[in-house]
Amino acid sequence: MLAKILYFITFAKLFYTLFPMAKKQAYTIKQGEELAKDYCSVQERCHQEVYSKLINWGLNSEQSDEVIVNLISQNYINEERFAQMFARSKFNQNKWGRVKIKYSLKQKGISERCISKGLKEIDDNDYNALCIELAKKKLQTLSTESKLTKRKKIISYLNSKGFEYEVINNILETIFTE
Repeated sequence: MLAKILYFITFAKLFYTLFPMAKKQAYTIKQGEELAKDYCSVQERCHQEVYSKLINWGLNSEQSDEVIVNLISQNYINEERFAQMFARSKFNQNKWGRVKIKYSLKQKGISERCISKGLKEIDDNDYNALCIELAKKKLQTLSTESKLTKRKKIISYLNSKGFEYEVINNILETIFTE
């Protein structure tokens, strides 16, 4: 066991002498703010993403907080706008349901008020139409199994996409009665 540890230490020393780790460049608050403005100009960002980026750029937490306050006051970061954009894009591009979108926004530290405003961006008719479309596509991929097995697999699939059970159940009633 001791031989393995010594071997590992020797290997680690050799590795770090051959491939030295790049030192992080520590930016000033002004430099960090300019970098963050560029970062936020590319696409909508939430507070959490910008904060972690600032920390990676070598700013401490107080400096990062100061930069974020400045970015909010200059409207580079807007949590409500981010939630609306996120909900629209995940619904349209990734075909996610409201549950999955809500969970993802919570993980990003978005407030409940902004999450609900973001979810209002999804039209109920479009939501139901997407759920029907996904259910029909999944039904076509299933082989000649029993109706109950097909139903379970479709429910599982749509749940994994983030659709509510009530919506799924209503959709399946219409599909299987056709």
